[in-house]
Amino acid sequence: MNPGRGAGVSAPLLILFLVNVLNFYDRQVLSAVLEPLHRGFGLSDTQLAVLATAFTLLYAVAGLPLGRLADQWSRKRLLTIGVNVWAALTALDGLASSYGMLLATRLGVGLGEAACAPVATSWIGDLVPAGRRARAMAIFMMAVPVGGFLSFAVGGPVAQAWGWRMALVLAAVPAVALVPALAVLREPRWGIASACQRPLAGGRSASFRRSRLRPEPRPLRSEPRP
Repeated sequence: MNPGRGAGVSAPLLILFLVNVLNFYDRQVLSAVLEPLHRGFGLSDTQLAVLATAFTLLYAVAGLPLGRLADQWSRKRLLTIGVNVWAALTALDGLASSYGMLLATRLGVGLGEAACAPVATSWIGDLVPAGRRARAMAIFMMAVPVGGFLSFAVGGPVAQAWGWRMALVLAAVPAVALVPALAVLREPRWGIASACQRPLAGGRSASFRRSRLRPEPRPLRSEPRP
């Protein structure tokens, strides 16, 4: 794969963006149904707070070993597993019969979602040349507000019409399309974008510019003949 060329970047970046949208959609959808959840299980404010706090702590801690694994193993497989885990457990949130089951499934969602950020940022780093990488990361991170918006714009009305359980089950449905899309992506080689030199103005490469900045060695002075 030649990084930075047309569809070779656009399609993977779009899929990673949609994965991140689902990441934040499934993360925030519980907040959209807190009131019916509170009534359905008779939960206290402390119990609701524990759901969010435990999720956040596990998400933060799990990201470290998953980031290391992303550097040593297939990023595509790791992200595919992560999407499957968090989507399946989001659907199981909707089938929870007790607070304990709801807490356990939310922790599982946090564990699955912890794979998204390290895998996707590493992937984009090898997919896009350095000169366009900030723009690509901005597109990827735009999924944060988009996913949060959709969780309330979709989850709230669905919960009002069909109940909070249906809202949580529906939040997992996009994974049915995203997992096969991830499976057909071609993962870039580690470091390929950094290895490719982007031509500068006038057709000169970055390596040429560096060579001009490097001081030339001085010629050796010849010894005077006797």
